[in-house]
Amino acid sequence: MTMIDTAPGPSSPSRPALVALAAIVLSWLAEYAAQVGYHGPGGALSLWGVQMAVAHSAVVVAGLVIGLALVGRMDLLARMVTLLFLLEAVLNLALWTLFREAPQLFQTQGRVEAIRAVSHLVQVALLVRLLRAPLRQWLRAGLVLAAVFLGTKHIALRWFGVEELYVSADAAHSDRVPVDVEALYAAQERLMGAQLAALAPQTPGVPEVFALALGGTAEQSVFLSEVEKVSAILDAQYGAGARALKLANSRDHPTRYPLANRANLARALAEIGARQGAEDLAVLFLTSHGQKDRFALEFPEAGTRDLTAAEFAAMLNDAGIGPAVIVVSACFSGSFIDDIAAPDRLVIAAARADRTSFGCRDGAEWTDFGAAFFDRALRIEPDPRRAFRLAVEEVTRKEAAAGLTPSLPQIAEGEAIGAVLDRVLAR
Repeated sequence: MTMIDTAPGPSSPSRPALVALAAIVLSWLAEYAAQVGYHGPGGALSLWGVQMAVAHSAVVVAGLVIGLALVGRMDLLARMVTLLFLLEAVLNLALWTLFREAPQLFQTQGRVEAIRAVSHLVQVALLVRLLRAPLRQWLRAGLVLAAVFLGTKHIALRWFGVEELYVSADAAHSDRVPVDVEALYAAQERLMGAQLAALAPQTPGVPEVFALALGGTAEQSVFLSEVEKVSAILDAQYGAGARALKLANSRDHPTRYPLANRANLARALAEIGARQGAEDLAVLFLTSHGQKDRFALEFPEAGTRDLTAAEFAAMLNDAGIGPAVIVVSACFSGSFIDDIAAPDRLVIAAARADRTSFGCRDGAEWTDFGAAFFDRALRIEPDPRRAFRLAVEEVTRKEAAAGLTPSLPQIAEGEAIGAVLDRVLAR
């Protein structure tokens, strides 16, 4: 009698994992489709957004692994991942549609948190339902799983948002000419040399302002725009034009200014430090993307590497920078304050150490904080301490109206910087 082997083949154990992976990819596609529907067709997929989506999903899966390990139900991992990400795909489509059709529901932070809480409760209900255990065990395991899942979900949303998977049509640049990296680096000495040759010396006994503006991310033109516009405002308010340096990473205009890399930044700071007198003020403005204790100097073709808070602090000290106003405009920029604060420095950050800032869009002229602080507040109030308060009021109103998590800009004033600022402003 012939026996027929009906046991699963060797590939079957991997099938649940493949199905789970397919569900994750489907959730990305749903998010991308929702963003296309909101912003309109004709844009492009964002590599940065893809990286954030992968990181977001990895954090959520890690939370499921931890939660299921704690309750001894690792056998449910593939099923939970599959169903959770399928549900997430549906919820993301629904929320983007709601955001487009009924934006008034997202006009306050309380409403945003309420909508987010409902979404999370639906996801938690699905996970707890899948446990299927006796009542007492089911309740205990459900509480553990829910707590771990909500914690990791909070981390995923806070640090790895997926709102930039899609670059809208107005911001997409499909016709860009490839950057000539060899020519880019060959031009650095000429570009930096020209700026340094034009950098005016200090006038002994006269309080003057030296300025540096740096835009760190090449792929979004808003940072180059801020470098130029902030430099013009600092010249208009403090007469810093003859004592100003500009560094910028720009995909569209790679050789307009020296690269915003760590070597050029250190050199620029050293040149300012060598010229700055004790009565003078340095105004340093850095704008880009950011992470905790990290500021993006991002020009992939040029191989630039991000700047850490500790590295920036060391550069400032090595350069001998004297009294300074330092403005760091980036997500999580408040994390730089502990490293660079000093008695003779006023440090301003666009966001708290655990918060994102907003408005980093290709094609925009300003980020939200840059517009509020420089373009509006500082134009009418040259004292940066007072301008900061005006900017915070505007940013707070705008973020509340848009239903965004507050960025909570920060300021740290050293005890010795006030007198220097007062002398400069008195001129």
